[in-house]
Amino acid sequence: MKRIKTLLQTAVGIVSVTAIALSMTACGGHKHKWVWRHSDAEHWQICAEEECGQELENSRASHDVSSCETCITFRVLAFGVVTNVDFDAAHADFAREANQWFKQKGEVLGFSYTHTTDWNDLNDENLAKYELVMFLNDKPTQDEPRAAFQRYMENGGAWMGYHSAAFEMKSIEKNIWDWYHKDFLGSGEYWKNTWNPTGETLHVETQDHFSTSNLPETFLSAPNEWYAWEAWENEQSDLYGNPDITVLLTLDKSTFPVGNNPNKPNEIWTEYDYYPVAWTNQNYKMVYMNMGHNLQNYNDFEKESETFSQEWQNRFILDSMFGLINS
Repeated sequence: MKRIKTLLQTAVGIVSVTAIALSMTACGGHKHKWVWRHSDAEHWQICAEEECGQELENSRASHDVSSCETCITFRVLAFGVVTNVDFDAAHADFAREANQWFKQKGEVLGFSYTHTTDWNDLNDENLAKYELVMFLNDKPTQDEPRAAFQRYMENGGAWMGYHSAAFEMKSIEKNIWDWYHKDFLGSGEYWKNTWNPTGETLHVETQDHFSTSNLPETFLSAPNEWYAWEAWENEQSDLYGNPDITVLLTLDKSTFPVGNNPNKPNEIWTEYDYYPVAWTNQNYKMVYMNMGHNLQNYNDFEKESETFSQEWQNRFILDSMFGLINS
């Protein structure tokens, strides 16, 4: 089912080459470039030209989005808590925002997006239906789904993780997932964070990776709570010295200080240091990014920012997704 795809930057955004129909019809000075659009219940074709948008006659038909191979080129399965009960409100808010954003992008770019909060869905049989898995500020805590995920990744599955999906503190965790934090993520455990969530200038560490090849040298992020990491006790290799890890984005020198809450001076990083915020492990098809914590009022839970509000950050996310599928 998987089709190798490339991306074109057009006047209407990123469009999959395989989504463009070969048939073209003259219309008002241009030839139609037919692209697929879909909802859960049906699919259809429209002209990719922004000022046209004409629907191809007789192209609309009902379909099963979970199995359609006409308009769906790959499938995403995302895990993450979406309610504020017993969970960080800003983390849950990001998951809700991600669900809406990825579903909308999938309808335009030709992939299906399924979200669940049930970690029992992280099993061999179900994972075989999906080309990409996402952890939205969460991770499994039980041995069986953890083992299924490890098998999935070791057999060529793709993964994108956000923000607290990498959080780990040995002092509070009861069931440490060594393979995930040490071998897969390579980040060890959480060290410290900034506060309040702030938008910062990010530096592209390499453009020799599909996720960053289209980015400028620096760009502004959406507001986020930034994490830093440290090697576990008695471990010699960590995120900064691991030869399997390629750091993709860091906090740029020009952006310091980071954090702005005078009531928490220890959560303001006043001086520049090397803080990776996105990376990949060359042994797996994966990208982790620290983004995923909106600025939010914790008294009334009113959100004050959106993660998917910055064009270049969104480009990084989409290029990561399509690059993982094609790699």
